[in-house]
Amino acid sequence: MFCVSQEAATAIREAYLAKGEWPAVAELRRFYNVADNAAALTCARTIASWEPIDMAAIKAEVKELRKNRRNSVVRR
Repeated sequence: MFCVSQEAATAIREAYLAKGEWPAVAELRRFYNVADNAAALTCARTIASWEPIDMAAIKAEVKELRKNRRNSVVRR
């Protein structure tokens, strides 16, 4: 298990889309030590399929949840 940085994910995704699966595996190996070919291919495919996170939407949702939580607290 490992955490994937935005930089690594972007590089792997771009290699996958431009050149295919095995160049994406090579890009994955530039960032992480994945020795097994099958595992590296699975990781590259998974990372390439990710969509970038819309942080503005997440921040708006968190703000709304916090607002609702404050309004539901019973005040004494």
